[in-house]
Amino acid sequence: MSNSPAEPVAVSPLWQVNFTASNGVGVIKSIAVPLDNGSLLVSVVGPGADPATPKLLLGKRAMPFEVIGHDPVSRLGFIRAEGTVPGKVPEWRKDASGSASASLTAITPDGSVKCRSTGWVKQVGGKILPLALLRVTFADQVPPPGTPLMDESGRVAAVIFQDTGIGNTCYAIPAEAVRRVQRDISKSGRLIRGWLGLSLRAETQSPQVVRILPNSPASAAGIQPGDVLAAIGTRKISDYADAANAFFYLIPGQPVRVKLLRGVDEFEFTLTPTEPGPN
Repeated sequence: MSNSPAEPVAVSPLWQVNFTASNGVGVIKSIAVPLDNGSLLVSVVGPGADPATPKLLLGKRAMPFEVIGHDPVSRLGFIRAEGTVPGKVPEWRKDASGSASASLTAITPDGSVKCRSTGWVKQVGGKILPLALLRVTFADQVPPPGTPLMDESGRVAAVIFQDTGIGNTCYAIPAEAVRRVQRDISKSGRLIRGWLGLSLRAETQSPQVVRILPNSPASAAGIQPGDVLAAIGTRKISDYADAANAFFYLIPGQPVRVKLLRGVDEFEFTLTPTEPGPN
């Protein structure tokens, strides 16, 4: 029997990926989390890290692996471990509903750490993000990038993206975004965005369409400049940042319902995103 039952149970061993810094000086570390059958792992490639030269560790033991791909937008890197993969593969949330304000548990090398998500972050320093991130607060120091954040059902709700630099808070990538990137990286080694052929102006808060490109899904559906986006799929649109986040999840060839306002009238279209052209 343990002499210190109040101590947190260590979660060991954990997968870790060490990236060589692009300038050749130092190592940038990330926790790696298993996906699917457990051999495919996702990590976060930190700023200044070289995604092409990772080193995979299980605990302190170096493991053989294959680099699958890296998405520079989300900074998610995917590698596949070779041989028998130990441990239980965690279940991942399928969507981000209910994640904006929830009690979470970070799984760290030293044990489980309680934390809480406190809302969505759509822009940082006045810059619109390509996808919305969760803001997560800890009582103490923020764990490393890539650390999985589990919901109350034991599913991975998000992984830590980076420290905000303000207090004990961080940004986290929702599980839904990880799955979106994984889908394309596993198939083609890169993220392929869905394209509707409509343009909005980032300088304005309103998600108003300012341009429809010819020979596009939006043009074929009859969407017009001046229309205001109200929803894309299950995501409600209230501003440009919401639209940018919704566009991130569009998949070429997968139809999506688009709701918009034209004056006082509401319209709904089904559009099938395509792959963006060379230009």
